[in-house]
Formats: sequence, structure tokens, C-alpha cells
Amino acid sequence: MLLAFTLNATAALATETEQPAQSKCSAALLQGSWQLESALYLDANGKLLAEIKQQSTLSRKLIAGRHFSFITWQPDGKFEVAATGTFYTDSLGYHEQVEAASLPRLQSKTYHFQCQLSGNQWLHQGMEDGVLIKEVWQKLNDQAG
Repeated sequence: MLLAFTLNATAALATETEQPAQSKCSAALLQGSWQLESALYLDANGKLLAEIKQQSTLSRKLIAGRHFSFITWQPDGKFEVAATGTFYTDSLGYHEQVEAASLPRLQSKTYHFQCQLSGNQWLHQGMEDGVLIKEVWQKLNDQAG
């Protein structure tokens, strides 16, 4: 009896501490509002070029239908960059086609990201102009309170 209780307690504890299941990104699962939690920017040799953590830079991305928009700003409210366009997902990941941007270098660019969803986190990584971007986005609660 004690052995059965110990096994059941161990199984329950293991279930409680398991990580959320990861799934591939789909347009349906990405719908909503996202906030950047962290990001790493690495050069071709893996050297850290920049890092965003603890809301040192703020960014939000909205996904609606087949469209995306994002805006990035500093904690003091200073505007950094914004862009909008269309996106699609497939077996290779998440792909953005920028239609309008506040920075000319982003205009008409297409980005390809590997993409995973884990609970309410969106993990994606991809190359931009020779820089490897690794971002973690957190889904915001879309319910009115």
C-alpha cells in the first residue's frame, strides 16, 4: 500500500513539473497579441551582438488573420521601429513579408523563422542580414476584464 502511494505521488509530481508540450506554429494558434520577453542576436560565429531581457526594450506583435504588425519602443516611451505586412506558416516555420515599415531597410523584406509554441510562449529564430535572431514572445491575455 505504501509503495502504491509513493508511486502515485511520484507520478503526480512528475506530471505537475513537466514542461508544456511543444507544437509547430500554425496561423490559427498565433492569432492574438504577443509581447517580446527576450531576444538574442548572434553573429555568424555565435558571438553575442545584443540581448533583450527584463524588458530592456519593449515590443508587441499583433497577429490577425493573415496580417502581422509590430511596434518596438524603449521603456521611457521612445519609439524605435514599427512594421506591418502579411505572414504564413508552413512545415518550415513562420514567414513574414513586410509591406510597410518605419525603417527603409525593412521595406519589402521577407523573413523566415523556425517556430515553436510551448504553452503561451512563441519561440522563433531566423537570420536577418547575417544575424541570427532568437526571440521568445509571450501571449498576452486577450480577454477584456
